[in-house]
Order: sequence, then structure tokens, then C-alpha cells
Amino acid sequence: MRAACTLRLPHLTEAIVCNRDLATGFAGIDVDAERKPYLFVEMDVRRRSWRKVLDLPGKTRLYWDNVRTVEVQELSPFLLPIRYRIKCGDGWFRDGQGKRHYFGIDEHLLGLDLKRGVTTTVLRVAVLLAVVGGVGLRCVAWLLATVFSLDVSKSALDRWVEEAAAHLPNAEEMVKVLLAQKPVTEGHFDEIFPRGKRKKKPVLVVRDEHGRILVAEEVEHRDEDEVVRFLEKLKRWGLSFRTFYIDHCASYAKAIKVVYKDAQIQYDYFHILQNVWRTIWRGFVRHRKDIKRRSGEVGTPWYAAKLEALAKRLWENRGLIFKLNDLTDEERVKLADLVADDPFLDTVRSFLGRVRGIFTDSNGEMGARQRLGRLQASDEVRTSGKRSAFGRAVGFLDDHFEHMITFLRVPGVKRNSLAETGMRTLRRLEQGHDGFRNAEGRDCYVRLFQAIRYLGWDVHRSDGSLGVRAPPN
Repeated sequence: MRAACTLRLPHLTEAIVCNRDLATGFAGIDVDAERKPYLFVEMDVRRRSWRKVLDLPGKTRLYWDNVRTVEVQELSPFLLPIRYRIKCGDGWFRDGQGKRHYFGIDEHLLGLDLKRGVTTTVLRVAVLLAVVGGVGLRCVAWLLATVFSLDVSKSALDRWVEEAAAHLPNAEEMVKVLLAQKPVTEGHFDEIFPRGKRKKKPVLVVRDEHGRILVAEEVEHRDEDEVVRFLEKLKRWGLSFRTFYIDHCASYAKAIKVVYKDAQIQYDYFHILQNVWRTIWRGFVRHRKDIKRRSGEVGTPWYAAKLEALAKRLWENRGLIFKLNDLTDEERVKLADLVADDPFLDTVRSFLGRVRGIFTDSNGEMGARQRLGRLQASDEVRTSGKRSAFGRAVGFLDDHFEHMITFLRVPGVKRNSLAETGMRTLRRLEQGHDGFRNAEGRDCYVRLFQAIRYLGWDVHRSDGSLGVRAPPN
């Protein structure tokens, strides 16, 4: 039952501004089938000057069949939900020969979507939260209900995202739009394995020097032939890379030299250190287990207790042992005590510091090679052998050194890659999805992300559907 009072909304929504001529001038409070109160605004589609909209003669008579009332939800800043009660129908007219012509009304109702039962502001907010916010569809539905008093299902949100992406260019055309906006000479190339329960296939991801994700494509395998096909497609799309930033994956380096013969290859500093740190970490774990084992073998009780306590302290402080930067005074004191009790830790930290110094403190290419030579001749490598953790780490550096120091040899090449930020972006897009159900779903999110973040496009209703506003020329 309607309340006796008439309300004046203290703000103008997009739907009201675009459809002032439809409003009947009444706003009130009512209750739904569950006896929950809500604010409503009444509109009548038949009030619009349809003869002018459709460019019809002034005396043309309009008819309306199947007249009905549709409720459209709006984002509400109030304690109560807002809904528009819109009276509409199937409009038609007769031409000069008496033939009946029906006309659509949806494309002329800016700000309102009768099919989906929400305003285009709702569509825009939902898609932006899902794609750029990266909070997942369930969380988007919860936020809309909790913050804006708007009821929408997860499945509806999923459809809205797909419908919004359907109005965008495909992956190839999107790359060409990005190229027209800014030239691309660098490819930051990596792969990600999707979340979810389905079979894991690698997704190859390319990011450019401007920080933009260019392509994210699922492939069967990460072997050389598959990567060559992927790169050949990028070349056909107009991407002429002069420098690639990759990890030390052999198939990547080989495929790049097949497709982009003159391109420079720089192994990413993060992946270089990650490999070395992991190798030394395994040596540290074996060292700690050896101390733990010895504590159970020695016959002297006080010495056994000392070894057991040391093994426990090493494990509790394992992160600190491998931390080289930004140490607090307390951490420095703790490290000094640990090194005093176990000199092996000093060897570990010294070795890691010298590895990092190759890429941070070397004076040109020759300086880097000299530092590697000194590391190869160091006591920890000579005494422990090539099969030790130190020996394997140096062997890894020696095997891949040419592509590790390209930044010292070729002007303009950087030491770091932007690929990892691309990985984190895709992980955020997967948030709340437990992995995309298929490659098409990922493609929708990637293209929407590109359009919103890089091209200044926003999800508006500009063509009678969700549509996408084109970027400025």
C-alpha cells in the first residue's frame, strides 16, 4: 500500500536527468512482496514525444499494446532501496498505406535498462568493481546489496560482464588500438598457470614498456613450437619487439630468436635472484637438518641441547637469514648472534650479497664478468664442489650469463621486467572466481581491463546496450 506522503528526492540521478519527460512527478514509499519498504519514482514511457524521436509526421497516431509496469533498480545512498516504476508497452504506428510498424523504446531510454531491470549506472558500477576492483562477483553482489541496497545475483553480474565485453574489439583489434595510442618496442614475457580445478594450461602473457597488458592467451604447452606460433601471431598483429624480458626458460629464448631474430633478450633480475635464492635455500635446509640430526647422535647432553636449540633458532629466523636489505637494529643484533653460533650463515649471506652485487654494483660488462669469475674461484664454491648449493648457483649464473647482463652491454635495455606486475593483475582478475571457467571468460576480463585502464573507455549505455564509449581521437 502506498504511503500518504509525497517525497522529493534530494538528488538527481542519471536516469532522472536523461528521462525528465517520463516522470509523472510522484515519489513515495511502498513495500514489496516481502513487506520491505522502498522508495519509488513513477515514469511513463508513453509521455515521450515519440513522433519527434522517430521523425514522424505530427498527426501520426501512436498505439501501445501490452501495456505493463516494469521495476528498475537504482543505486541508493539512502537507508531504503530506490526503484523506478516504469509504465511501458509495445509501441506502433501505421504508415500512409496502413501498414503497421513497431518501434523499439529501449535504445531511447538513456540511463534505464528495462531488460535487465537496473539502471546503466548500476551496470557501470558492477562491471568496474568486477574487472578493475578485482573483488570477485560474489563480493560485488554483496557490496551492491550492503552499500547501495540493490539486489542482484552473481549469474546476472557474470552476464553483464560478458555483454559489456561483446561490444569491445577482439584481442587483435585491441592490440592495434593500443599500438596506435603508444608505440611498443619491449615485450615483458611470462606465463601464468590459472587457478581452479580444471586442467592447468599455461597462459602466455605479454606486457609492454608502458605497463599495459597486451595479450594473455592460453596454450597447450610451453614448448618452443607453441611459443613460436604465439610470437608469429603477435608479429602479424603489428608488434615489432626490439627487446624481450623473460625468465630463463629455454623455449622462450629459442622461440624469440626464431621469430624476432634481431631482438635483444634480457633475463629478468627478479627471476635470476629467485633461482639463486631457492638453490641456496635448499642448501640451508640440508644444513639445518644436519644440525638437527647431529643433536640426536652426540652423547654429550649439553652439546645435544645446544645443537637442538640452534636448529630451532635457524628455522624460526629463516626469513631473516635471507634478508639482505632494510635490516632494523634489532634484526642486526639477532643476526650477529646467529652468525656467531653458526659461521655457515655468514657464508650464505656473503655469497648472496656477491651474487646480487654482480647486477647492482658492476662497472659495465667487464666488471660483471670479473665479479662472476671471483665468485667461481671463491672458497665456498671450490671447497664444496659443483654439486653443492653454491656450485649449482654459480653454474646457473655461468650457463645463462650472456642474457643476464644484456642491460650492461646494450644501451636502453633495463635490468628489471614488468612481467610480474602483469601476473599480479591477472591474479586479481581471477580473485573470487576460483579460476576462470574457460579461456573466453578470461578474454572478456582482459579486454575490459585494457579498455578501462589503458584507453580511457568506460562502460556506458551508448548504443542501446551496455556498449563502450570509444577513446578520444
